[in-house]
Amino acid sequence: MGSGRRFFLSTSLLMVAVAGTTSAQQTRSFAMGFTPWPSDATTAAVDLAYAQISAHGDLIAHHFDGGVPWPEALAGAPLPAAVEAELAARVAATPPGHRVYLALSPLNGSRDGLAPYWNTTPNDPLPPAWAAKPFDDPDVIDAYANFSLALIDRFDPVSFNYGIEASELLIHSPGRWAGFVTFAQGVYDRIKAVHPQLPVFISVSLKDPTSSDAAAIRAGLPAILPSTDLLGISVYPYAFFGHANAGDPANLPGDWLDQAVGLAANRPLVITETGWIAEDLVIPTFGLNVPATPIHQADYLAALFSEANRLGVGFIVWFTPMDYDALWNGALGQDPLAAIWRDTGLYDETGTARPALGLWDEWLAKPLPPGVPVARNHEWILVGVLLTTPWLIGLQRIRREVA
Repeated sequence: MGSGRRFFLSTSLLMVAVAGTTSAQQTRSFAMGFTPWPSDATTAAVDLAYAQISAHGDLIAHHFDGGVPWPEALAGAPLPAAVEAELAARVAATPPGHRVYLALSPLNGSRDGLAPYWNTTPNDPLPPAWAAKPFDDPDVIDAYANFSLALIDRFDPVSFNYGIEASELLIHSPGRWAGFVTFAQGVYDRIKAVHPQLPVFISVSLKDPTSSDAAAIRAGLPAILPSTDLLGISVYPYAFFGHANAGDPANLPGDWLDQAVGLAANRPLVITETGWIAEDLVIPTFGLNVPATPIHQADYLAALFSEANRLGVGFIVWFTPMDYDALWNGALGQDPLAAIWRDTGLYDETGTARPALGLWDEWLAKPLPPGVPVARNHEWILVGVLLTTPWLIGLQRIRREVA
């Protein structure tokens, strides 16, 4: 791809009539946007993703889940050239006037250890001196805080998630949670010392409220709450809740989103990732067979908007604007995991708008009320909902969930 629109393609990767109070509401509490996940591995597809973000939102999510330039960040040295190029391309492509939600992960793709090295490419092996470092090692805390501050300086975000799906560590490596809590406090304190008005937070991956994983999150999360201003929520119930007939949002547990209120302990909520399939999801490798239609997708979006507005959520970002069949058939090599989100676009793979896009735009046309500021650093941001790039979560961790 051209240097100005380079996008990492690594595996570290009918209008609907809405009845009732949802469409009758005159304002929305949330800004709305997408991640720049492209439909294909081409410059044109990346440009199209940014154009769709510009046309259908007022927020963009820049989500970095492919590692950290650990030694450079610790030393305060220049970042690797590939890292600088990616950051510059993202900044340049951000639509003018769009709010920026920024996210970084200290965890690896399996969500059970330290993030890999971002050097010439994302997800490079950790340098030997870093391979055995625990989360609470002072070098890890300092390097991560330094890199976080560098990203904040470049992107000037409205909020910063320094712990993408941090709750997964409770499930996949609970013995490391205490060290991670120490890490979180150190990183949070460093960032807040420089940016006291910037909302700084971690996100969790919602599970079925009755599951053992949800119970583990409820038990372990309070230890880290002093180090988060908001609570981010990642949620893909059609694939990861495990309930019957999961492609129809009418079958969602009644507290599928309300459970986050208890987790947040009076903190504002942010849904950091979500989406819904608009086609049948059949992946024999993972035992997934989930019937779904474009109307199911629109129904989920209607439920999401209604619940988010009721809870006073501050911004919503959908994972991908457009289905990525071409990317899946090409650069992603038809990896079965990629199919989980392949058909979640508000545009299908041909660029045809789905019914959910009409509902999306209907809500986008609603004004934000004056009492809900969502501007940059020196104004308080109420809450955020972000639906970001699940592919950048990493393959191994999700394979365990769907296996």
